Amino acid sequence: MKRLIAVFLTLTCFLVTPSTVYATSIVSTSPTAGSVLSISPTAVTIKANADLLDGANEITVTDAKGARVDDGSIQIQGAVLMVGIKPLTDSGLYTVTYTLMAIDQPPIVGTFTFLYNSPAEMILPTPTPTDTQVVTATPNRTTDIFVIGLMIFAFVMLVFLSRYAKKTFKSPSGSGKKVKSASTSKKFIK
Repeated sequence: MKRLIAVFLTLTCFLVTPSTVYATSIVSTSPTAGSVLSISPTAVTIKANADLLDGANEITVTDAKGARVDDGSIQIQGAVLMVGIKPLTDSGLYTVTYTLMAIDQPPIVGTFTFLYNSPAEMILPTPTPTDTQVVTATPNRTTDIFVIGLMIFAFVMLVFLSRYAKKTFKSPSGSGKKVKSASTSKKFIK
């Protein structure tokens, strides 16, 4: 029984004691570490699992020669650290170096790289003026005659229908008396 109580107390100590030691870690990066890009990114972002301190974080982006290509405009939005990048023109391996600081956490220092392949220089053709003649459309007489014929036919039909309606509605309907018709049925007398 004493052992059971000891085991129970040990387990409750582990379960009740809050563990507040969480190390800050990186959740994601953009561009993704190790990715190959064909379009120059406008910014590099690193997302951590905890909110970052203002002013204590650093991020730089350098090209293969060690020259900085970031514009130095570091922004922090909660757990996201971001820096703008100048337009990339040279193909090569770019290195992102960072230091992340969260509240009550040791700093995280690290690097990752991405490869940028600049698109081949495109030569756009120079437009040359050309002479083109503007063709004016000639009126189609056949269509005009057809439409005029349809209009005349519609007018004739209107006159005909109006006369027919006048004749139909003005005709006498007959006197009001009903005439009893003679029955054609034969009555059988027995």
